[in-house]
Amino acid sequence: MNTPNHIIFNYQHESSFINLDLLFLSNNYSLYKYKFDPAKKLFTPLYFIHQFFFFIKYWKKYNLIISQIAGYHTFIPSILSYLKLKKHIIILHGTDCNCIPEINYGNLQKPVLKWFTKKSIMLCNHLLPVSQSLIENNSTYYLKNKAKFGLQNNIENFNTPYTVIHNCVDDKIFTISQENRSIKSFITIALGLNLEKNVKLKGIDLVINLARQNPDFEITILGSETIFGYKNELKNVKIIGKVNHKELNHYYNLHKYYLQLSISESFGISLCEAMLCGCIPIVSNVGMMPEIIQEKNLVLNEPNIQALEKIISRNIQIGDNIQNMLNRRSLIMDRFSIEQRKTRLLNLLNTSILTSSK
Repeated sequence: MNTPNHIIFNYQHESSFINLDLLFLSNNYSLYKYKFDPAKKLFTPLYFIHQFFFFIKYWKKYNLIISQIAGYHTFIPSILSYLKLKKHIIILHGTDCNCIPEINYGNLQKPVLKWFTKKSIMLCNHLLPVSQSLIENNSTYYLKNKAKFGLQNNIENFNTPYTVIHNCVDDKIFTISQENRSIKSFITIALGLNLEKNVKLKGIDLVINLARQNPDFEITILGSETIFGYKNELKNVKIIGKVNHKELNHYYNLHKYYLQLSISESFGISLCEAMLCGCIPIVSNVGMMPEIIQEKNLVLNEPNIQALEKIISRNIQIGDNIQNMLNRRSLIMDRFSIEQRKTRLLNLLNTSILTSSK
């Protein structure tokens, strides 16, 4: 099999990280995009039919399908892979690898979707997880109600070949523009907080509790206009909906600390953006986040408000300066640049991974 010139890009929803991959690939290959996004679950079988005929329409023009996140839409491409008719790569991001029954989180928590997700992962040619934690994960931060993290804990006899290619962030958009910030200012980013499960998933319940017990803290929760179960009763909490990248950079630069207290987080794009802007990160001991920040004293090992307050108190006493801010920025630039992900992704398409049989 020769290096592919034409690729089908198979996805469900648009996002900043998916759009970046689209940009990399479209600048180097001819892309046929297929968006598997039924308005209602009832229409999912019709999308299987439509997707199949889309593949048939361009059959002679492509030999590789790249999919974002395993699910219903990756099943037919993986069958084609298993039959050795086409090559199929799945980029893994988290919801396809982790399972939290208590909040009904993850594809592997839902019986029908679980079957399609597992079959897709087992039958495809190659997986591209954005962090190693999506494959093997031994975190003990949150293990309630049979929660399982990583494919090795969720799929018996998992043996699909994989290559970790980390996510990336744009250091030209996210910069340090303000050095002096309120010493007790905190920001966190989370979408879909009108849903109870997302409040728990992103640790926002812990953030609200932190604000309630520390009225002198200034806390901003950005990305959602409302928060399930929260009645806007705290004067020290600001809730801001979605903003563009320029505004987001501005908000990062108004705050000293960035909080990412998720119970499941494969990578942490917002975490990296905040560090590019010089914020001090405080993260839960989940996924790749401790590896990203490389500072044990800023890692929360259990979802406990007293433990969180100890981390904050210790770091307020230590203080911060512009050199520390620049060091945090360099930490992200050196490891998670756009150019690094682009190079690794494009190089992979020219390796034996795509030329060898599974």
